[in-house]
Amino acid sequence: MKVIIFIFSLIVSFSIPAHAVEFEIIKTHDVTIKYEKGLSGVSNEIGSLIPSLKEETEKRIGLPINFSFDIIIYRDRKTFRRLVNRDMIAAFAIPGEALIVLDYSQFRHDPLTLKLIVMHEMCHLLLHKNIAENNLPRWFDEGLSQWVSSGINEIVYPRSTDVLKMAFISGTLLPFSTISEALPPDTADLILSYEQGRSMVDYIEQRYGMDSIKGIISRLSSGAGFHDAVNDELGADFTEIEKKWRRDKGKQQYTWFAYISDHIYLILFFISAFLTIYGFIRLRKRMRDYQDEEIL
Repeated sequence: MKVIIFIFSLIVSFSIPAHAVEFEIIKTHDVTIKYEKGLSGVSNEIGSLIPSLKEETEKRIGLPINFSFDIIIYRDRKTFRRLVNRDMIAAFAIPGEALIVLDYSQFRHDPLTLKLIVMHEMCHLLLHKNIAENNLPRWFDEGLSQWVSSGINEIVYPRSTDVLKMAFISGTLLPFSTISEALPPDTADLILSYEQGRSMVDYIEQRYGMDSIKGIISRLSSGAGFHDAVNDELGADFTEIEKKWRRDKGKQQYTWFAYISDHIYLILFFISAFLTIYGFIRLRKRMRDYQDEEIL
């Protein structure tokens, strides 16, 4: 079985010299947690949350987590960075090895995000345990996992980013067909592909209901291709749904007027700052002109 790595361009090898990192292990609820020394507290906390995280994920996806998996937790960012060649990656999953890898340094001050990122990666494992790789578009995989984890994903970037809004406004959205087999290497496009995936899954839920999401997943797990699963479950071709998504989302909130409305206070602040600076420069110029006149 081909090993699937969920973050573009990750290094597949996880062998780190034994003398470089010291690990301890706990086993609980069919999960083995391997963690660096000094992380016993958070590792035991994650272990205690596994049953509830499984239950929440199963409830959303509609498939059982009836397999064991491993979690590796790194304390040091530099050590984790040996495994990936993108600085913005904070976690990833390898379904072929039933493995989740976490960089604790990115979550130490945010236990809620740590809980949600475990759910996110757990969802990746669950989806690929039940759905063939060629039937699961990458954007749908990431969209579903963010849908399960309240929008949290494994890349580190400001959550208030306007990348999706600006793509709607400027007409630079990525066709979903271009992010089905792989996510783009460009950082801005990578973030946009995550945002689009989440937005589309949310749109399907809002328009067709949560059961429709589960229905698509169920059909995919039974061997249906993505477009057939969507067409059979929603009674519409995905290309038409994509057009409606672009139209409806664009009308709802992704316009220049909506963008300006959302940022009106920030815009007013910059205008005020500009006028203050401009006024100061004008005042200084008048003072210099006045001094020159006195000298004459």
